[in-house]
This record gives sequence, C-alpha cells and structure tokens, in this order.
Amino acid sequence: MTTAVDPERGHDEAAPRPHVGPEGLPGQWVDAGLSVQFALSNVAAWQLCRWVLECSRAKAGTAERVASRPRAGKAVAASLGWSESYGASRIEFARQVLERLPRLGAAMQAGVLEERKASSVVDLVADLDDAQARAVVEEVLEQAPSLGYTELRRLVGRVAMAVDPGWAERRRAAAVARRRVALRSAPSGAAELCGLDLPEDPAQDAHDRIVALAHAVLRRLTRAGITSVSVGTAESEVMLTLTGPAGAGMYDLDVVKYVTTLLGGPASEPDDGLGPDDGPDDVPDDDPGPDDGPGLDGSDDVPDEGSDEGPDRGRPGRGATSEPGAAPAGGPVARNADRRRAAVAFRPRTVVRLELRAVIGCDHSPGESPGRGPLTHPAALAMAWARTHGRWRIRLYDEHGELEHVLSIRPPRGGPPPVGGRRRAQVVELTAHTHELDALATAYTVDRVRAGVVPDPGADALDLLRRARRALDHERGRPPREHPALTRAEASHRFPSTRLRDWVQSRDHTCRAPGCAVDALGTDLDHTVPVTAGGRTAADDLGALCRRDHLLKGDPDSGWTLRQPRPGHFEWTSPTGRVHTVLPHRYRPMPSPVARTGSRGRLRDHGSMTPPRPGAPRPNRHGQITDAATDTAWHLVTRADRTGYATADPPF
Repeated sequence: MTTAVDPERGHDEAAPRPHVGPEGLPGQWVDAGLSVQFALSNVAAWQLCRWVLECSRAKAGTAERVASRPRAGKAVAASLGWSESYGASRIEFARQVLERLPRLGAAMQAGVLEERKASSVVDLVADLDDAQARAVVEEVLEQAPSLGYTELRRLVGRVAMAVDPGWAERRRAAAVARRRVALRSAPSGAAELCGLDLPEDPAQDAHDRIVALAHAVLRRLTRAGITSVSVGTAESEVMLTLTGPAGAGMYDLDVVKYVTTLLGGPASEPDDGLGPDDGPDDVPDDDPGPDDGPGLDGSDDVPDEGSDEGPDRGRPGRGATSEPGAAPAGGPVARNADRRRAAVAFRPRTVVRLELRAVIGCDHSPGESPGRGPLTHPAALAMAWARTHGRWRIRLYDEHGELEHVLSIRPPRGGPPPVGGRRRAQVVELTAHTHELDALATAYTVDRVRAGVVPDPGADALDLLRRARRALDHERGRPPREHPALTRAEASHRFPSTRLRDWVQSRDHTCRAPGCAVDALGTDLDHTVPVTAGGRTAADDLGALCRRDHLLKGDPDSGWTLRQPRPGHFEWTSPTGRVHTVLPHRYRPMPSPVARTGSRGRLRDHGSMTPPRPGAPRPNRHGQITDAATDTAWHLVTRADRTGYATADPPF
C-alpha cells in the first residue's frame, strides 16, 4: 500500500499531523483549553496526594500499610528530591484533604479546586477539631472556586470564628497582648516599618487617616500639575511625617502642606476641598422624628473641613503665639473650631459589617471589615457602637437571600466623641432577613424586656430595632414603582440619588468585574450603557465598578465589553471572546457554633502566659498551640513519628 505525498507540503498526508498547541487555535478555543488544563492540573494534584500518602505508609514486598513510621517524610523526600521537612508537610497536606477533610479532596478530584486554595483552607482550620473544620469546609466549599485567594482566606477566617467564637476571641486577645512595632531591612536594603497584632479599631483609624491625608496631598499635587507621585509614595511620606519628629504637634492640614512641599508641590493653596467626594451629607431621612439626634451630616458637631483658610491660631510649628493648650485669641470656641477645620475626613468606606442579630445580642457571629478581614464579635460590636456620628445601613434579604430593602437610619445614640468629624463618611452595615427584623422588633420591646420575657439587650439595641422597624414600615408604605430597583424617576438624571446609590451598592456588594473584591462603597457607579449612548440612571443600567475596572471597561483598546441583561447580572466578554457572568450577591448567614470535641488545636489563655514546662508544646507568635507544636513535643517525649499517636491524646 502506498500513500500520496503532497509535493508542496513535503510530508506524507497519511501520517498523523503534529499536535496543535494553543499557538494555533482561535481565542475562544485557547480560553476553553486553559480551563481544561486547569481542571486536569487539579486532578493531577489530587492524584499526587494519593501517591504521597500511600508512599509514606507502604512497605517493600507487600501491599500492607503501616500506621506509624519514624520520619515518614524521608522516603517521599528522597524519591522526589525534596527536603525531609517539605516531604513531611506534603504528607500532612495529603492526609488533610484525603482523610480529615475529604470534601476538599473531592473538589480537587473534580477539577474545580486548585491545590493552593485547598492549602489555604487547611492552614486556617488547623486549630479547629475535625467536626469544626468540616463545618467550615461545608460552608465555604461552594463559593471557593469563584473566590480569589485573599477573599477565600477572609471568608474561611470569618466562618472559623463563627463555629468557635471562644477560640477566636482568645486567639485575638493573645495576639493583641503581644502587639509590637517592627523595623526590619527588606531584601532590597530599604527599611520596612510595621505594627503587628494591633487592636483593630485604632489601627484602622490610623490607616484611614494616612490614606485620607495622602489623597489630600495628591489632589494638591495634581492641581499643581504634578502627576508623577504615586499613591504609595504619598502614603509612606504621610506615615513617616506622622510618626517621625517632623510631624510633632502638627494637625492634619499641617501634615498635608508639609508633605506636599516635600514632594515638590506648592506650600499653600487658598482652597483645598479636602472633604470626601461623597459623604453622607445628602442622605434622606428614612427615620424621621424629633429624637433622632444630630443630622447625618454631623452639623451639630462636625465642622466644614473643606477649607484651610483663616489664621493658624494656636498651631505648633506654624508661627503660633501660644502653646496648643493655651486659649488663643477668640477663646476656646475659636480654638476648637480652628482645630476641627484642620481635620481631614476619612474616605468613605464600610467600616464594619455584621449581622443584625449579633448587634442585638441574639448570637455571637463575627463581623468583617470589608476588604480588610474578619473581626471577632466583640471587636466588630465595639467598632459599630463607636461610629454613631455617621449613618448605619441595614440590608434586608428575602428567604432566598436576594436583596429586598435597604434602610438608612441614624444611629440610636451619641456615642463617643466624633474624632473631629473624620469618620462622618464611614458606614456601618447590618444584614438580616426581612422576617428576622420583623420578629426581633416584635419580640424585643420595652414592655417584654421589663416583664422578663426576653433578655435585656440594652437601651441602644432596643432603640435600634425601633428605628429599623419604623424605616422598614416607611419603605413598605411607598408605592411599588418608587422602589429603587424599579423606579424610573431618575432615568434622565446624570447622577443617581443617595437612595438609588445605596441600593445598587448593596445589591452588588463588591466591584462587578470578574475576580475583583473591592467593596462597593468605594467604587464608581457606572452606567453599563453610557449616558451619551442612551443609558439611563436606573438600577438596571447601573453597576459598581472600582476605578481600575471602570477605566478598563471604557478603554476601547482593552477588548473587554460589558452588558447587563438583567438587573445585577453582568456579562463581561473578554478579549478572547469568552463570556464571564457575575451574579448578584446572595446573603448567607454565618453558621451556628460547633462544639469542640477533640483535644487538638488548644489555645492557652492569654492571661496565663507563663513559660511552658520543659517538653510541653510552645505557642506560636499568635498564642496558638498548633498541631505542629504538639507533634514536636510528643515526638521529643516518645521518640516516635507523629502518626504514632493518631488515636491517643497527648498528655499536655
């Protein structure tokens, strides 16, 4: 049998063609092939875990497996060219995903979960017992494939706090007890100055102040025509000024002017416009009444920080004629007003988010600081009640987890001093099912509390429920066409009202670009169809996009296009032609606590930080007595491998 040979192509037509890689395929095929290769690599990682675990227990000449082997990692490491410690860690990871947390291994086997995400989950639940760790995995596994690594770690951390609140609070207290400031040399030779294990509230205020002052500096530099200074440079210079000798005695505007001059900008300007771009000044009054306290714009106690005009009375380092503590000309009122005018407001953000039941005291579910991480229940509660000079936003969902109402209310008390008006643009968010608010408002009344029918949650919590219920009744009393999800009253406007903006931000939760987790409150409200092309200012044509993704969407050279076929459903078409769908956020309450039944992952009380006796496991820098520490101590005592005590409790 002969085969024809194409003289022009120069090869046998009957011979198999060489494999065509991604270089020779259309964009849609390359994108689809990438997903296939990703799934295959996840399956391969799961297969490797099986072989690693079996190799650590195998014996020559027999199919039997051993339960204990000294230095089991040595055999695996010798075969694969690893160090013994890395081999031992890989064996432990394989045991976790195949035996302790089999749902993780099943997700890897299905190709939907990569090893790095599984490793993140394993690390974060290492100090929980088996039942608690499996409860965490059950809660997060459905969302894990679509979350970025940072967002996944935050979610796992918050769920872990929910299943064992006591452990979470002891861990936090142990860390805060060892808070410190560290200065170290970076590999480049530059210096790194950081605070470690700091209390959440003052640390976040410090960071918010640095960010606010840095952006004030950048605005001045931009108006002066200087655009080469990065955000990081401005923030670092502000931090060094605030903490160094140059900033001694300076108020906010002093720091702004000093850093602006340091970076090559003008020394002063007649009008700074230092306030945030969208504070709560135009928030509608959804909770009217004479007992609501100061206005949402803080008019009773928050000054106008938008200008630094006027004399620099009593400011150290600015030609002051008296010490800061002495009353300048005009008396204490003028001095205090001058100080308040020198305060730069923090940029708008959701400072803390927690469940309504947690505020009332019905449970101890943790909160979160969006974009920053989870918070224990006591820390989140304290941060919320410390911010009662701004506004609180309550997001209510139906039984399917879909957003139903967004309430904006005044907080029920005056709270601590307003920190010069700096926090007035910060928002406290509470989440709940609509029926939960109805049930709580009915159950927790003054009469029922006095009669002892329900425990007393405190006057502030009762007032919060009353205000929230009144705002909800007000929303229910509006005509359906006025609901922010349906209204067309603003279709011809260029910018949405606060009520519509709150709805879109609450519906979207985060930036709607694939893989982006920027909190919606800090994003732009983008018209999916531009206003110039006939777009409308309505919920079905608005979406939250961070500034970077907003610019990407508007760049014709990026290759990305966006459409919103249904309100809150965003379809992004990538340059390769693949369509990525981003769905609306669905509310999922935190799981209930799970009782600890095992003896692993114990945490010492931070109040009894005594040196451990010789041979006892030592806590790490977070105060945790981890499995690894227990294993090491047990190994030193018994001279056995860690698998030798798998069925016994260590005597520590």
